[in-house]
Amino acid sequence: MNDQVAGELAAQGYSYIAAPDFGVPNATDSDFARLADEWNRLETDNYLQENATFRERRFGRFAYQPSTQTVVQLKHTPYFQAAGTNTYAGGIHRVVAPLTEQFAKDPLLSDLIKQDFDCFPTRSFDKSEWWYVACHLFRIIGRDGEEGEPTPEGVHRDDINYGAMHLMDRVNATGGLSRIHAEDHSIAAELCLKNRLDTLFWADEQVLHSVTPIRPSDTQRSAVRDILILGYTHSPNILEEEGTS
Repeated sequence: MNDQVAGELAAQGYSYIAAPDFGVPNATDSDFARLADEWNRLETDNYLQENATFRERRFGRFAYQPSTQTVVQLKHTPYFQAAGTNTYAGGIHRVVAPLTEQFAKDPLLSDLIKQDFDCFPTRSFDKSEWWYVACHLFRIIGRDGEEGEPTPEGVHRDDINYGAMHLMDRVNATGGLSRIHAEDHSIAAELCLKNRLDTLFWADEQVLHSVTPIRPSDTQRSAVRDILILGYTHSPNILEEEGTS
């Protein structure tokens, strides 16, 4: 899997791995079910426009050193994207609920951070250098009368090197198509993450991405799409900048 993803990222900027083909050494379905339960403890996103309520989230920050496979949790800070990167909520230091201690210290999260990194085409980087890892937990909720918008900012980049998007749950939902875009915003690929651990990897400097809104299949119940995103940025001095070295 690792070589397949790395090759596809280098060649086309994205790679899709279906759940049966994605794995973390020694992790079981029950381990991922335990991890997925954390999405029942997210908090409302207070930065949605027009009093919308379609997104819940948590956010955490880590540093990762490939040569030693060391994962270090960094102090929690507001989440910031430049206005040019995020036209919907950029330019704001957003106060987002932190990861719970239980989730941040779950060995499976650390293993997932390591496994995802091993899929990226990073041979040109010094393995002793650190990477900043942004960990985003999103629950998108679609209701009768309110679509759930996974990417209200539209077609965009995250200003990272590489990203991994893991589906953790999907209930009563239509839509939610993940799209990869070329520089002119034309659609280069479109797919749907349907099963837990269906995964989309992307090279953020090569392609843009977006996700279509979700709606409930049964309008008497909400539609839910739970996503874990891990975004990796080469940051050799991250520990010094954080004052944790």
